[in-house]
Amino acid sequence: MEFDNLISKEKLEENESFIDFINPNTMATSQVIGDACLKTLREHEIIQLERRGFYRVDRPYLNERKGLILFMIPDGKAKPMSGLTGKLAHR
Repeated sequence: MEFDNLISKEKLEENESFIDFINPNTMATSQVIGDACLKTLREHEIIQLERRGFYRVDRPYLNERKGLILFMIPDGKAKPMSGLTGKLAHR
């Protein structure tokens, strides 16, 4: 899972309402296939997926119906490490 800013403007002016700048695309999910050793990860561990970035384990692998959930950790770069385009508008 990847997350983006809740508000689409960097700084709101005094007379502006945040409601006018709510970002409609704040979360994107992707299903991926990974190495079997990912099943051994524990909750809150931080890992680096090569050419993708760093992720925190939100839910460890439990079974086929309750798979591993990773949250991407923002690195402050203008675009993702992979160069892939997704549902979020990386700046």
